[in-house]
Order: sequence, then C-alpha cells, then structure tokens
Amino acid sequence: MDIAEALKIADNLVFASRNKHLNDLERSIIEGVCQGKKYSQIAQDNYCEQSHVNDVAASLWKSVSDAVGEQVKKTNFRSTIERYQSTNSSSFFVSSVNVCSDITLNNHSYNSHQQAARTNTPQYLKTIPDLVPFYRRNQELDSLKQWILTDKCRSIIIYGTAGIGKTALARQLLEDIKDEFEEIVWQSLGCQRSVVEFIDRNLIASLNINALPEPPLDLEARLSLLLEHFREHRCLIILDDVDRLFSSGELAANYTDEYREYRELFRRIWETNHQSCVVLLSREEPSELAVTLGNNSLIHSLPLGGLGEGGREIFRAKGLSDEDRWDDAIDYLGGNPAYLESVSISINKLFGGKVGEFCKYEELFLTEEIESLLTHQFSRLSAEVPTLSEAGWGWIASYRTIPPQVN
Repeated sequence: MDIAEALKIADNLVFASRNKHLNDLERSIIEGVCQGKKYSQIAQDNYCEQSHVNDVAASLWKSVSDAVGEQVKKTNFRSTIERYQSTNSSSFFVSSVNVCSDITLNNHSYNSHQQAARTNTPQYLKTIPDLVPFYRRNQELDSLKQWILTDKCRSIIIYGTAGIGKTALARQLLEDIKDEFEEIVWQSLGCQRSVVEFIDRNLIASLNINALPEPPLDLEARLSLLLEHFREHRCLIILDDVDRLFSSGELAANYTDEYREYRELFRRIWETNHQSCVVLLSREEPSELAVTLGNNSLIHSLPLGGLGEGGREIFRAKGLSDEDRWDDAIDYLGGNPAYLESVSISINKLFGGKVGEFCKYEELFLTEEIESLLTHQFSRLSAEVPTLSEAGWGWIASYRTIPPQVN
C-alpha cells in the first residue's frame, strides 16, 4: 500500500468517525508516519510546534481507532490500515463514496446501491471536500461560470493566501456547474508525487481512458493520451494545493527540481485545443502564468482578496455583538474567512462575544490556527525577508489595518 492509498482510506475512516475529512496537518502526519518520520520532523515540515503535532496526532489516532474498532497509534497505523483494507474492502468502498450520493454524472444517478455496485467510481466522488458556508463571493462565482460555461476556457488559476476561501469557492462552483460535464476529477496535490505517477493514478485512472499505450511509457505518451481524452470529452478537473509543487524562499512561485515536469503538464493543458477545463487552486500564482495569460484568451486568472460584507455574515452567524465595530475587526484580519471564523470563536470565549472589546485589546491577537497559517506563509518568502524567529511577530503587527484602541 502506498501513501496515497493510506491517505484515502484514513480520510474515509476519519469521516465515518467524526463527519469531517482530514485537514492538511493530519494528512502531513499520515504521510510522515508512512515515511518513518518523527513528530519533530513533521512539525518542522509544517512550521508548527511539536506539541501541536502531538495533540493533533492523538486526536487523529483516536478517530481512526473508533472507526476500525481497535487501538491505532503511530507505530501500528500502516499495518492496521492494510489489514482493514484487506478484510473490509466492500464496506470501505461504500463509505468512500457516500458523501455525494445526490450527484448526477454521465447521466447516471449515484445512489448508495449503485455506488456499491460500481468498480470505477469517478475519483472526485471520493476526494471532494464538503460544502461549507459561502460568503459573498457572487461576483467571483459569476465570473468563473462565464469563463467556463460561455467562454469555454481551458484553464483557470484561482490563487490567494491560506484561508482566503479558494477551496470553498471552487466547491460551490462545482455544485453549480457539475451537470455541464461528462466527467469530473477533484484531486489535491498535497500528496506529492512525480508528474508521471500523478497522471497515471489520479487522472488516467479516474477518467474513462483506455489502457496506456505500449512502451515507452514516457511523459509525452501520457500527455497525448490525456489531452486526446480532453478533446473528445467535456471534463472538469480541479487540482487543489498546487503551491505544494513550489520551492520556498523564491521571489516567484518556481517549481522544485523534483516537480519541475508539472510545468509541462500545465503548459500542454493551456496550449492544446480541447473542450475540457482544468481549475488550479494555489496560494501562489505560477511563475509562467503571466506570459500565458498574455498570449491565450482561454486561460484566466482569479486572485482572491478578503471578504467585505461577507465578513459581517460570519460575525452574524457566530452571534457577535457591537455591530458598529465589525468592519474594524474585519479590516484588522484582512477579511480572511479562516481568520474571521477562528477569531469569532475566541471573541465569544474571551470577550463575551463583544467585538468592541476585542478591538480594544492592545496586543496583536493571533489564534493558534492563524499563527500556523501565517507561519507557513512567512516561510514561503524569499531569502531577503527575515524569518519569523528573526523578525518576531512585530513584523506581522506592523501590517495591521487598524490601531489598537485604548480605553
């Protein structure tokens, strides 16, 4: 069993246990454990404290334990998953696809009975994230629909900082346009692998594509097969976490040496005439995108900024008070939906739900989730910018959009 298979099984077990999919850190923990890494190394890879990894891992193993009915921990995770897969293959298959039982694809209704009978369920049914509250992105959503359904564009790059709502926007987009496509694949690039392996396992294997041609089975053969399918069928491919392919400490989003061939995959998708659409979600804009946008009207780029009025909807849903200070707090947090959700919980717990009291707080206010997201973002900056340990959180504080209020 490879890491991708272990992640897929673990994700479905966790979803069965707590009705939530694996988050990025939990996926990283599973990847690290399968690679024999210590928690300290996993913490370093994810720019967080080891104590946080320990806590998240403990909760993760408990969820998996509850789902399989036996104690699971770091040392026996992989063997337990392999044993579970071999003895529960049929029940696992049903649980892996039942989160989207109402979706129609290729003129077939995928109810639970039909899902259990199929042996080639479209990959996106297994990996699609849950629908989440959608806050005031109607203009962006309308633009995406125009580009895909009317303009028939080949590819769209949606990019923005961590937590800004890229996945939520793409998920709502999929919900609105899924009936316009013959085949759909939703896949994260968080589980990194070579481009050849990715095309084989996550694209060709997920689409109704015939077997690979005779050797040599090189990248060009795979790309030709994939693009021919894109010409003959109307496919929607959504690839999340594209920034995982990029190296840190660069002025622009440049691919690491290991994943440089992904550039060829994207280039061929952009430059080849076909009727499908590939949507890329990334924290950073690919370095070659500017030239491509200038030369091809069928490629579009959508940078996501912070929420305005939509931020007020989050505060309203969380039951916060002091509505006259909501805009100040939203500006303070850059309108980032993840920040607003996280801070709303803390405002309820620490400030009695009073946004005005939160705005009076003199120190920079960071929840653990926000700190983790900012730390990751900081680590992506070029070498000319000091590290967090060198600059301290005061560097982030200097970018606050409102000054602290004092009684």
